[in-house]
Amino acid sequence: MADKTRNLIERILIPVLLAAALIAVSLWGSSQAARAEDYQRNTADMYKRSFMELADGFSNIEKTLSKLMVVNSPAQYVLLLDDIWRQSGTCVGLMSQIPSSHLDTAELNRFVVQLGDYAHGLTKTALSGKPMAEEDTKQLQDLYTACTKIASDLNTRVQNGDIPNAIITNDEYYTSAQNVEDQTAQGGENDQSGDQVSQEADQAGDAAGNTGGGNKQQDENISKFPVLIYDGPYSESSENREPRGLSGNTVSEGEALGVAMGYAGEGVELTYSGPSQGSIPTFDFEATTPDGRYLYISITQQGGKLLTMMKGAKSNTEGIPEDQAERDRYRDAATKYLEEQGYGKMIATYAQYYGGVALINCAAMQNDVILYSDLIKVWVDREDMEILGVDARNYFFNHIERQLETPAIPLEEAQGYVSSNLTVQSTALALIPITPQTERLCYEFKGVYGNNEYIVYINAQTGEEEQIFQIIKTENGQLVM
Repeated sequence: MADKTRNLIERILIPVLLAAALIAVSLWGSSQAARAEDYQRNTADMYKRSFMELADGFSNIEKTLSKLMVVNSPAQYVLLLDDIWRQSGTCVGLMSQIPSSHLDTAELNRFVVQLGDYAHGLTKTALSGKPMAEEDTKQLQDLYTACTKIASDLNTRVQNGDIPNAIITNDEYYTSAQNVEDQTAQGGENDQSGDQVSQEADQAGDAAGNTGGGNKQQDENISKFPVLIYDGPYSESSENREPRGLSGNTVSEGEALGVAMGYAGEGVELTYSGPSQGSIPTFDFEATTPDGRYLYISITQQGGKLLTMMKGAKSNTEGIPEDQAERDRYRDAATKYLEEQGYGKMIATYAQYYGGVALINCAAMQNDVILYSDLIKVWVDREDMEILGVDARNYFFNHIERQLETPAIPLEEAQGYVSSNLTVQSTALALIPITPQTERLCYEFKGVYGNNEYIVYINAQTGEEEQIFQIIKTENGQLVM
């Protein structure tokens, strides 16, 4: 009987147990493989994101160094140097998230750390009242040239999808960095791009002088990247403000519908979609036009004014029109429409072109002074000049009659406070916001230095350099940083 039981166990039970163990091991192995794949995928995404942000970081440093070439006031000079110091800290932090096999970070890290330390040293010199030496000016130009080359290479690789990630997607994930570098050198092109970046850093690494040392920046010193201002300078100046440009009694839903119908056009039946209790409360309406396009309109509860309107475009035309006359027609259509709606004299400032529309940013005028806080966006259909959209939030947040001062210094004297490096192409008087509660009358000087365009604002009372922006040209229009 015992022999039969033993035979039964050997023939049936043990194989069953082994099979169960094998299944369990297989399931565990599949689970671990899935977890490993998820880990590798998440790690790859982190590396790619860090690489892309590093490219943006060098672009930001390049633009800040570029501004230093045309700045002419000690205050702005110090602020820009401080920006470079902080931006370099951001780049160092990003490089710490990228494996050395992805990018030759040792030389690049040394370059960025020296750049930040050098800028920090110049800041201390400037604050002590000492003038900048001629050799410092030369070194800043060299640093700008080096950062331009590095930023260009990194951004080209991002645009081409040439972000090296072989090490985190192949079977050699856990091999040493040196082994991976050897493998890449034998059969990959990505290593060449990495060498190119490190060579640019190596060639310019000593341009920052003998600052030496390591990365002294701490986390609390790393600021956010500068934000691109898509609608021109001061388009964000109305944040966290109470609307000053609205007056009149509160209108009813029915009264708001009547106002909205005047903007909707004939044959359009508006549907009430409800109230909005944002910083400017509105009654909101929507519809489908006879030709099938979506339409949205919001009317302010106070005063019954058009706050926003948006309608679909008739075409998908992209890119900046080559014909200057065509661009002028869009700008003229926008300002004419606003003047017909009772906004008074407006001037078109910046424009972008995408999705079949021309987005024109318009600023109010008072006594030939540009009121940059009082901005209205207008969308113009590129097919037939139809006004498709309006966004008047900045205008209603800020628009009041200003008590404008008479400039204490003439235009010619103010231009003397602009860096001699800048070739001035146009001038204007403008009221610009310094804080949400403070505005200053300034002379606006638009000009070029090298291949870049800038806007410099000189205080019309004191001659102080208040602001400096760089105009960035894109395939869709202008950005201002």
